[in-house]
Amino acid sequence: MIRRITGKSFTSSVSTKLFILTFLSVIVLFLVIGIFGYQRLFEPIRQNNEEVLQGSVVQVENYIKTLMNSIQSQLIFLSNPVLYNKMDETDYMELIDNIMTYHQEQIHSIYLIEYDKVKISSPYGYRFYITPERIEEIKTQTSKTGFWWSPPHSINERSVITVSKQIDGNRVVALDLNLNALTGPQIIQGEQRRIYLFTGQGDYLSTNTYLAYPNTYRDHLEMKDALQALTQTSGTAYNTVHTSFGNYTVLSSNQNRWDWFVFSVIEESQAFPLLDSLKKQLVLVLLIAIILAVIVSVWITNYIRKPVTAITRQFKAAARGELEARIKLKRNDEFTHIADGFNSMMGNIKSLFDDLRVAEEKKRHHELKVLQSQIHPHFLNNTLNAIYCLGETGQTDEMCEMIRLLMGLLQYSTDKVGDIVTVEEELRQLENYVQIMNLRYGDVFEMDIAVPEIYFNTAIPKLTLITLVENSIFYGLTKKEVNHIIVSGKNTETDSVLLEVSDTGPGITPEKLALLTEETGTPNPYKGLNNLGLRNVQERLSMTFGYKYGLHFHNEPDEGLIVTIRLPIGELREK
Repeated sequence: MIRRITGKSFTSSVSTKLFILTFLSVIVLFLVIGIFGYQRLFEPIRQNNEEVLQGSVVQVENYIKTLMNSIQSQLIFLSNPVLYNKMDETDYMELIDNIMTYHQEQIHSIYLIEYDKVKISSPYGYRFYITPERIEEIKTQTSKTGFWWSPPHSINERSVITVSKQIDGNRVVALDLNLNALTGPQIIQGEQRRIYLFTGQGDYLSTNTYLAYPNTYRDHLEMKDALQALTQTSGTAYNTVHTSFGNYTVLSSNQNRWDWFVFSVIEESQAFPLLDSLKKQLVLVLLIAIILAVIVSVWITNYIRKPVTAITRQFKAAARGELEARIKLKRNDEFTHIADGFNSMMGNIKSLFDDLRVAEEKKRHHELKVLQSQIHPHFLNNTLNAIYCLGETGQTDEMCEMIRLLMGLLQYSTDKVGDIVTVEEELRQLENYVQIMNLRYGDVFEMDIAVPEIYFNTAIPKLTLITLVENSIFYGLTKKEVNHIIVSGKNTETDSVLLEVSDTGPGITPEKLALLTEETGTPNPYKGLNNLGLRNVQERLSMTFGYKYGLHFHNEPDEGLIVTIRLPIGELREK
C-alpha cells in the first residue's frame, strides 16, 4: 500500500479533482441564473431600443422631406408666370433676397435664367460664376419635365443640388440647395449621433460629422466606405459597422421620393445603454461567482487536502526508512483513525528496529571486544624471544625495560575497564609499542608524534592509533629505505578533530587497500599485537561516534599512505 501511494500523485489528484468539481459547480450555477435572467430581459429591451433608434432615422428623413417640400414650394412660388409678369425686376430681386435670408442655411443661391444668361441672382455676384454649359444643361433638363433635381455636384468646395422650375419656354428659376444643411445640427440637437446621406446609387451626399480632427476624419473615411457598401447590398435597417476607431450601430432608411439613404451612426455603447448596463452587471455577477467559487472550492479542497497531504507525506517518509514519521491531525473524523493506525504501526516497527539494532550492536561490540582482547601468540613469541636474546647477551637493563613495556602494553590491550580512552593515553601506549617494535626490527622505521596538547583529552577508541601505525610498519618492511611515520593532529573543521597517520613507505595498491577495508571475516594477515584490522577500526569509530566519523585513506603509489581519523570535538569525561 505504501508503494502504491508513493508512485501515484494521490494528493494532487484528489485535491485537483475536488477543486475543479466544486469550482465548476458554483460557476455553472451562477451562469445558468445569469444567462436565464439576461435572456428574459434582453429581447424586450433590445426591441424597444431598436424602435426608438429607428424612429430617430425616420425623424431625420421626415426633416429632409419637409425641407425639400418647403424648398419646392418656394421654387413653385417664384416660377409662377402671373407673379413674375406683375412684378418688376427690382421687386422680384427683393423677393429672392428675402427667401435667401429666410433659408440662408439651406439655400446656397437662387437665380433666374432668361434665354441663355442669368438675369437675376442672389447673392448678386453668383451670376458671374455660372458657365454657359451649366445654363444650357439646366434649361435642357428642366424643359423635359418642367421640374428638375440635379445630381449632387460641387460649387466653391460645397456640395449642392440644383433644383429648377420652368416659368415659360424662355425662363427658368433655379436654386442650389446646400447638402450639408440636410444633415445639420438642427436635426438632432443634444445627441451624440452621426448622420450620413447617400444617393440610391451610393454617392456620398453629406454628414454632420465634425471633421476638424485627424482621427475623426480618418474614421469618417472608413465609415463612408462601409456605408457606401451597405447601399449596394440589400441590408437590413439595423447593421453593425467596425472601423479602426470603434464599433458602431447603424440604422438606415430610404423611404423618400429621391431614393436617398439616410444613415444614423451611433457608438454601440450609446446605442443600447441599458443593455450595456446589463452586460456589466452580468460580468460583475460572473466575477462575484468566480470569487465565491474560488473561496468555496479552496475551503472544501483544503478541508480534504490537508489531512491527505499529511498522511501521504508521512507514508513517503516511512517508505524512505524514517521510522520517526508520525501523522499529527487535530480533527475527529475518519482521517484521525487512519493517522492513529499509522502511528501505532510505525511505533511497533520502530520498536522492532531498535531492538534489532541494539542486538546487532551488542553482538558486534562483543566481537570487537573479543578481537581486541586477543593478543596474537606470534607477537608474544617474537617479543619474548627478543627479551631472551637480551638476557643471553647480558643486556639486563634493556631486557627489564622491554619487559616493562610489554607488561604495560598487555595490560592496556586487555583492560576491561573501558574501550574509549583519551588521545594522550593512546599516544603513551603507542610510544611503548613503537619501542618494542624497534627492539624487534631495528632501525627500519622512525616515528614522530606531532599532536597538539589541546587534543589530548579528545576521546578515541582504544588501539586505534596503534593498529594504524602497526599497519604502516608492516607495509614499510618491503622498502629498503627507512620508513618515516608521522602521527599529527589538526583542526580544520568546526565540528571535528582530524588525526593523521602518514608514512613514506611503498604505499598500498587500491586492490590491497580494498581488501583490507572489506569485511572478509579473515583475521589480520600480519602477526601484530592483535587481530584488529582497518575494517574493524572503521566500524568501531562509526558505532561509537556516528556514521560521519571514521577513516579516510589517501594513497599514492611509491609515496606512502595517509590515513585521516575524524573524531568529534569534546573532552572525554571520567565516569
